[in-house]
Amino acid sequence: MNLKNTLSILLCLLTSSSFAQIITGKINASSGQAVGFANISVLNGADGTKADKAGNFSLELSNGKYQLQVSAIGYATKIQPVTVANQPQTVVITLFDNTNALSEVVVTADKTEERLQNTPLAVTSLNARQLEEYRVWTISDLTALAPSTFIVEHGNSTGSNFLNIRGAMGFSNDQSVATYVDGVYQFDYFSAPFNFSNIERIEILRGPQGTLYGRNAYSGVLNVITKRPTNQPSAFAEMDLGNYGQQRYSVGLNAPLIKDKLFVNAGFQSNNRGAIYSNPTPQTRYLDRHHAFSGNVNLKYLASAKWTIDWNTRYENNTDKGAYPWAATDSAARATPYTVYGNWDNTERRTNLNTAVAVKYFGRHVNFTAITAFVDYHIWLPGRFDFDFSPAQLISFTTWTKQNELTQELRFSSPAGAGKWKWTVGSYLFGEKIKNGSTTYYDTDYATLDPNAPYASIGTGSRKGYGIAFFGQAAYSITPAFDVTVGARYDVERRELTQSSSLEKEKVVTLLSPDSTSKKTFSAVTPKVILSYKLTGNSMVYGSYAKGFRVGGFNFGNPTSPIYNPEKSDNYEVGIKNTLLNNRLKLNLTAFYFQQKDQQVSTSRDGINYATLNVGDMNNYGLEVEVSALPVKNLQIDWTASTSHSAYKKLVLFDAATNVVRDYKGNKAINNPALQSMLAIQYGVPFSHSAQHVRAFVRGEFRYIGEYQLDFVNAYQQPAYGMVNARAGVTSNHLDVALWVRNLGDVRYMAFGYGSYMMGLPRMLGVTVTGKY
Repeated sequence: MNLKNTLSILLCLLTSSSFAQIITGKINASSGQAVGFANISVLNGADGTKADKAGNFSLELSNGKYQLQVSAIGYATKIQPVTVANQPQTVVITLFDNTNALSEVVVTADKTEERLQNTPLAVTSLNARQLEEYRVWTISDLTALAPSTFIVEHGNSTGSNFLNIRGAMGFSNDQSVATYVDGVYQFDYFSAPFNFSNIERIEILRGPQGTLYGRNAYSGVLNVITKRPTNQPSAFAEMDLGNYGQQRYSVGLNAPLIKDKLFVNAGFQSNNRGAIYSNPTPQTRYLDRHHAFSGNVNLKYLASAKWTIDWNTRYENNTDKGAYPWAATDSAARATPYTVYGNWDNTERRTNLNTAVAVKYFGRHVNFTAITAFVDYHIWLPGRFDFDFSPAQLISFTTWTKQNELTQELRFSSPAGAGKWKWTVGSYLFGEKIKNGSTTYYDTDYATLDPNAPYASIGTGSRKGYGIAFFGQAAYSITPAFDVTVGARYDVERRELTQSSSLEKEKVVTLLSPDSTSKKTFSAVTPKVILSYKLTGNSMVYGSYAKGFRVGGFNFGNPTSPIYNPEKSDNYEVGIKNTLLNNRLKLNLTAFYFQQKDQQVSTSRDGINYATLNVGDMNNYGLEVEVSALPVKNLQIDWTASTSHSAYKKLVLFDAATNVVRDYKGNKAINNPALQSMLAIQYGVPFSHSAQHVRAFVRGEFRYIGEYQLDFVNAYQQPAYGMVNARAGVTSNHLDVALWVRNLGDVRYMAFGYGSYMMGLPRMLGVTVTGKY
C-alpha cells in the first residue's frame, strides 16, 4: 500500500469519525403551546443556540451522546439526553411550569458539567434565586443549607469565618474546606470569605475532594461561580435596607460588546452596617461599623467555534471597625451578649484581588482548559487590637499580612458526545510569597504582672512556597447502568519560613533572635474510587472512598515548634439520589464514615507556649438528607438535615488543672452539631392576568442546630436551639420587593468559644428592592 492510499484511508476514517449531523428541535410547554426564545446549550461543549419565537431550533453535532440544557423564563430547566447517529432527527422537548416541576441542576463538581442527580457525590447546589430566597449574603449564612455544613462566625468581621463540614475544621493557616472562586483557589482562610454579589451559583461538596481539588480539600470544597457573560443584554439594581444601619447596594450588567463575539458581565456592591455592640469603657474608641465595597468583571471572547477566552477579575475592600468583640469567659459573653470592653477600636482592613484568564478548547476528541490566575491579598490592623477584653490596659497587638499567589492549571478532558469513557487529566502549579509582622504590646496596667512593663514584643517573617500536582480521573460505563470511577492525585509542596523577633522598650529595639529559616517539603497521594448504578432513569445509588490532605506548615514566631505535619482524612460514603413524581420530588440520602488523622490543633505542651501541633485522631459518622418537593402547585418545600456522631481516638492536650499533658480520648469534635436541619416552605400566589407576571409570595424557614462543643476538652457547650427566618413580598418581570427577618425570636447562641467567646447576631430585619431589565 503506497503512501497516497494510506493518507486517503486515514482521511476517510477521520472524516467518518467526525461526521456531523444537523438535529432540529421543538420546545413545547406541557400544555402543548410552543415555548419561544428558550436557551439551549450542550454540556461540556461550546455549542449552543436559541429557539425562535415558535420554539424551533437546530444544532450541528457529530455522532455521539449529548446532554442539552434547556431553560426558559417561567419554566423548570430541563436536561435532555440526545444521541446523534448517521441520520437526521428531530427532538421534541417538553418544559413544565416552574410551579409544577423542579429545575434540573447542572454542577461542575467533577470539573465537567453534569446533571446534579447523575453526579455520584454528596454535593449541594444553590443558584442565584435560592441565594436570594435564603438571603445568603456571606459565607456565614450557609449553615445548614447543605447537610453537615456549619459556619463558625468568630470575629464580627467580613473575613473571619471558619467552614466546618462533617466535623472537620482548622485553626491553622489552612482550612479544612478548599474554597474556589471561578476556578481560582483561595490560599488563606481569611481571604476565602467575601460578600456575595453577582453570583450564578454556589456548590458545596461534602467529603474529601483531594483528587481533583488538591491541597486542603480535606473535608470538602466550596465552589463559588459568578455570573457568566452571555449574548443577551440584561441588568439589575438592588437596594437592601435594615436595622443596625444596614445599607447594601448592588448593581449588575450583562451585554454583548461585539455581537456573537465578545461579552461582558460586571457587578458591583457597597455594603455597610452600623453598631451592634456597645462599649462602656471610658474614653474608648471602639465602635463596630462595617464598610465594604466589591466588584467583579468577566469578559468572554469567542475566538472561534472551538476556542473561548475568559478573563475574570474580582476585587474586595473591607473595613471592619470593632472586629473580634470577644469576652474572656463563656459566662461573661452570655450575661452581656452585645457589650464589649476594650481600649482600642479593633479595626481590621482587608483587600483581595483575584484575576484569571481561562483558555478553553472544545474539540471532537478532547477538551482542553488552561487557567492562569494571580491573587493579591492583604490583611492588617491599622491601629491596635485589644486582647485582654477588659477596661484595663493590659495586652494589645497589631499585625499585618501581605501575600501573592500565581497558579497555573492545565486540564484535558473527554468531549461532549464521548462514549463509555469519561476522563479528566491535568496538572496544577503554584508559587506564593507571604510577608507578615506582628507587635504585642504589654501595656501600662501589665506592670502589676510584670514590673518591666510597658514593653513590646515584635515578630517579623516571610514565607515562600511552591508546588506541583498531577491528577487524573476516569469513569467507565461497564453497562449502560453501571459506572466505575477511579482517580488519583500526587501533590508535592516546598515551604520555607524565615522569621526573627525583637523587644522594644522605651523606643529602644533589642534583637532577641536573628533571622532563622525553616524548610520543609510536603507530599501526598489522594485517591478516589466510586461505584455507581442507575436503578432507573431517575434513581441512582453509589458508594465511594476518597482521601483528603491538609498541608503542613510553620508556627510563626515559635522557634521551639516551628513545623507541624500534614493532616490526612479518609471518607467512606454510600448514597442514593432520586427524582420522583414527574420531577416534583427530589430525595437524596447519604451515609458517611469520616476519619481524621494527625489533626492540626492550636494547643500547648506547657500551658504557656501555644502552637499548631498534630495531636488528634477523630472518627465521625452520620446521615444526610436533602428533599425538595412541590406537593401542590405554587407550594415548594425544601429540607436538609444531618446527624453526626464524632469521637476522638486520640487527643493529646495540656491539662491546666493537673499541669500535665493528657489524652482526651472519647471527646466530641468542636463546633460539630449532633443534629442540624433547615426547613423552608414558600407559597406563591400568581396574578394570572398580569402581563408582568406579578406574583406574591410568603416564606418561612426553621433552622435547628443541635448541641455542639465550644472547645476540644468539651468543658463548654452551646445547647441546641431553633431559629426562625421569614420573607414575604411581590415579584414581577422587572421589579421585586421583599420584607425579611432573620432570627425572628432574637435567639441567643454562642457563635464562637475557643479561649474567647462571642455571641451570634441578634434579630436582623429589612427590605430588599430589586429592579431588573
